[in-house]
Amino acid sequence: MSDAIARNTNKNLKKPDEAAFKKELEAINERIDKLKKQNDIVKDKINKLPAKQDNTRREEIKAELADLREKQGNLKQGRQAVYQQLDAINDSIKKKVGQVKSFQQKVPYKSVAEVDDRIRELEQSIESGVRLVEEKKMINEISLLKRSRQQVEGLDEQQAAIDKERTIHNEIKKNIDDSEAKKLSERYEELDAEFKLLFGTAAQEREARNKLYDERSRLKGLLDTEFDQLRALRDGHRKANDEYYAAVRQHREAKREQDRLLKIQQEQEKRQEQLKQELELASLPAFEHEINLCGNLSNFLQGFVNQQEDKSGASTPTPVTPANGSPRQVDALPEDMVLSKKSDEDYFVGGGKKKGKGGKKQTVKKETTADTLKLPLATMEGFFEIKVTVPTKISEIPSTLEKLQERKQYYIDEQPKQTEANKKKAEAKIAIMVEKEKEEERIKAEQEQQQEEENKNNSHAQETVATATADNVDAAVTQEETKAE
Repeated sequence: MSDAIARNTNKNLKKPDEAAFKKELEAINERIDKLKKQNDIVKDKINKLPAKQDNTRREEIKAELADLREKQGNLKQGRQAVYQQLDAINDSIKKKVGQVKSFQQKVPYKSVAEVDDRIRELEQSIESGVRLVEEKKMINEISLLKRSRQQVEGLDEQQAAIDKERTIHNEIKKNIDDSEAKKLSERYEELDAEFKLLFGTAAQEREARNKLYDERSRLKGLLDTEFDQLRALRDGHRKANDEYYAAVRQHREAKREQDRLLKIQQEQEKRQEQLKQELELASLPAFEHEINLCGNLSNFLQGFVNQQEDKSGASTPTPVTPANGSPRQVDALPEDMVLSKKSDEDYFVGGGKKKGKGGKKQTVKKETTADTLKLPLATMEGFFEIKVTVPTKISEIPSTLEKLQERKQYYIDEQPKQTEANKKKAEAKIAIMVEKEKEEERIKAEQEQQQEEENKNNSHAQETVATATADNVDAAVTQEETKAE
């Protein structure tokens, strides 16, 4: 499973292209800088616009006009009929003028050509691409202009009617010898012209200001789009980096886990093989070596007996080679001589008796060389191993053979019991080793878990730093947007 994870990780592992990210980031920043410069120019134009006109003069004119109308009304009382006619004409003129002004306020165009030009301008703006809200506004304005086009066509006729009524009104007024009324009328017209001039200037300034505000809104929308792209690019790059480094960590952890499991498997296999060998050795029959040794020693001594029977009277029999080694032949020693111990081999032979007390020499009966038994050191060590007395004479061989047989039978009888004991001892030792191994694995698992928690804490700290950095970038972008606004 670890191999599959590692292969899959290596296949999908691809580090994000930092150069491409920086290149695209630089392009977005260049566009943002360009839009910010344009926005600064518009803001500067807005700041340089003249302050809104003071309405004090307009209010003064309106008040004076009202006063003039009141005075004119007082003058009209003397010539009610004429004045009623003049008032009727004047009311008609005002009504028509009011209709014209009302229409011009809704559609501030004086001719059909201006309406058509405005419609074409709006249609071209829509085709060049604007925001959805502005497009809806432009479509509504186009519909209103098309509906109002016929009314604009009738403006000339209305203006002609107004001019005609004014002519009649002026002719009637000429017939009235009223210099005071004339002065009032002239003053009224003068003030009315000034009022219209003030109103027209304010309208022009308002239109220019609104155009600049619209341009500022358009640039702000473009800046918002670029900042959104900047955020999306940065977030995508950060996400790609997070995925890449997460994949790197996963690959390293999988490789580390694979190596750890392989090492554990190898150690377990090695220990299992050692335990298996130890259990197999313990399961072998006990005393097998001792039993074979008893047989070999018996065969070795039996060779002396057979030679004694075949060659009666021979001084020194030729020993039979035992199964566990060939004895070294030693020449017969002279009488009254004892074999001395050398570095590697010792020979036991019959020797003379010690002198008695008082320093008196006693005559020692010499043993015949035929009864002397010489054994190699290796053979003697075999007797020592099975705890049987080493025979020094040929005459002791029969009793020694019986002891060897008894010892062999003892080993045979004790073999099952000792084998089972050896097996239990090995099993107990194996159980202790297994328990110790489990304890070591538990301690190692705790250490690995602790190390893993430390690695997670370090990784969390790094992610916290990366998040803080990203938050700083977000704050910087937000600050730039605020400046752009």
